[in-house]
Amino acid sequence: MLEKYSRELLKQRFNINNDTICVDLGCGSRKQKGYIGVDTAKLEGVDIVYDVNENGLPFEDNTIDLVYSNFLFEHIINFIPFMQELYRICRNGAIIKASFPQWSSVTQWKDPTHKQVITIETFRYFTDDKWYGSDYNINTNFQLKNVKYNYLPPFNLPFFPFKKFLRDHLINVVHSVWIELEVVKEH
Repeated sequence: MLEKYSRELLKQRFNINNDTICVDLGCGSRKQKGYIGVDTAKLEGVDIVYDVNENGLPFEDNTIDLVYSNFLFEHIINFIPFMQELYRICRNGAIIKASFPQWSSVTQWKDPTHKQVITIETFRYFTDDKWYGSDYNINTNFQLKNVKYNYLPPFNLPFFPFKKFLRDHLINVVHSVWIELEVVKEH
């Protein structure tokens, strides 16, 4: 088993002087400023080389305050264990900001490295809401706080009518989706 980073070790190793530990998962060479970069390849900006598909996430329980992930979720082989790992490593109240391709976008289907198709409804399985999909005992509680759709032209025009209908029924209306999740843990 690989060693997991504690809050203290992260603060010391990455010179974090405040009480907020931020991680950019799948950062590639575009790591967010002030974040600890995690990726499978040693690129400029990657602080921790780690394969989340093989090993989970390299942090102790309740360590992380903010997770940023730009186009990683669709590359995860086993999405349920990945979401359970995110929940495990995050502190109560932690925020996860993530983007992924819209299910009806060519962006989702053209890339042979994509392993998942994700929709906003996918995240209902990771809440504590009681509904027909809540019987899987996933044991996470993320609350969906915000959703932003990145529309493709000409649908990105502010006055374009029927955007919701079009994004739900046509292809290539929306390129990608940004979500914000909050981690809720009972103490």
